[in-house]
Amino acid sequence: MRVRAVHDDPRRFDAVADERRVVIRPGTTTRVFLDLRESVMLRSAPEPARLFRVRPAPPDSLIGETPLPLAAAFLEENRFRLEAMDHADSVFAGSSLLASARAFVSLRRVAETLPPVPPRVPVYRKRWMQWSLVAVGAALTGGAALLRREGDDWYQRYQRSSDRRVLDTYFDRAVHYDHLSLASLAVGQVLFTGGLVLVVNGSGR
Repeated sequence: MRVRAVHDDPRRFDAVADERRVVIRPGTTTRVFLDLRESVMLRSAPEPARLFRVRPAPPDSLIGETPLPLAAAFLEENRFRLEAMDHADSVFAGSSLLASARAFVSLRRVAETLPPVPPRVPVYRKRWMQWSLVAVGAALTGGAALLRREGDDWYQRYQRSSDRRVLDTYFDRAVHYDHLSLASLAVGQVLFTGGLVLVVNGSGR
């Protein structure tokens, strides 16, 4: 049997999408799926342009020339390539054209150069990064003074104490804070100086 969906406007009947041939057997349930979506009118700039269906293995199959109506199901299941004289090819997925009843694809001239992509600004040239380096460097430099004072306090305890059980602990802590102070000062100075250099160079551009 033939199952057909009849539109209010008979001129819009599409035998490919609106009609199905099915075999109905006694005692069974037969389901028929009809794609009732409208065809999509594919246009291009310039026109006409040849439309190819992209196949897994070459060559691609020629569909026709724009403007060209295409069934929604056919668009949904395939990828296409538009080709025009003296213009670059355009490859696209048919599913991306189903948002409306009309689709438009623009082709650029082969000799036309695309606008250059602006270069990405390195992160160390961004102002927030430069001032962050200055701030972190200043904080580490200030922290070095506090660590050095803490180390001096433990060393004074070591000198004043006569209890041999805590002398080694006091001395080790003094050395530990002294090392932390030197590391914090070195890293802080590098970050602070480097950040200032980047800020000065960036402001001079």
